[in-house]
Amino acid sequence: MRASPILFPVKVPYSTAPDVVKLREPFQLSPITDDVLHYKKDQIEKFSGDLIGGVDSDDLKSCLKIISEKNNLSSVHSIHDLGLSVLEDVAILSLGKVIAISFCSPSGFIPSHLVGKSFFEIHQPVPDADLLLKMSDKLGSLLSDINKGPHRRHVWTITANPSFNQHPSLKDSFIPTSINDLYFRTEVQTTVPLGDNVHALFAIKVSMTALKDLWQDNEKKNTILASIDSMSDKMLDYKNLQ
Repeated sequence: MRASPILFPVKVPYSTAPDVVKLREPFQLSPITDDVLHYKKDQIEKFSGDLIGGVDSDDLKSCLKIISEKNNLSSVHSIHDLGLSVLEDVAILSLGKVIAISFCSPSGFIPSHLVGKSFFEIHQPVPDADLLLKMSDKLGSLLSDINKGPHRRHVWTITANPSFNQHPSLKDSFIPTSINDLYFRTEVQTTVPLGDNVHALFAIKVSMTALKDLWQDNEKKNTILASIDSMSDKMLDYKNLQ
């Protein structure tokens, strides 16, 4: 669905540390394309209210207005409108707490269930994430600070689900029998302060490629295997990589 070149943010040993870096260039949301708009509408229809959520408030309206003006968007009056106007999946944060979300390509969670949850609560189920959880309050403030952002983070995994939507109900629907059934998935996660040192835009762009294509590069292949070998049993179970 998305033709951007595949990233390779794989590290050895594998770590859940909050590896965020400050962006040196301004960030703009990408205008939605016809194929992505069709995909998002299809996923919203299939998964009903699971992919979009939020509580209408003056804060949310103010954030949407700022995002619309900065990204030259029109007719954006709700998180639903915003999600269907841009390529990325998007959420709006208040000091790390989700106040609205539109994720049509979630990675194993139900997006609407994150509304009202803090950075700490969202990442509490992640194994081996002691450092991430310890820094959660600090990260919430950092990512909203107009003088310190925007920030970017990359994550990766391997999945047998060929869809960008990794909704948890689909977890056991795809049983791989060979490498031909596996995909390398990456997320570019960008957090952009909205100017008041409280609210921030969180945007994710997902890419996927057939794992067999990466396997032709021995260096990438060996790095992936070494990173997986370094994961704990709990992490392997959490990422469904047993």
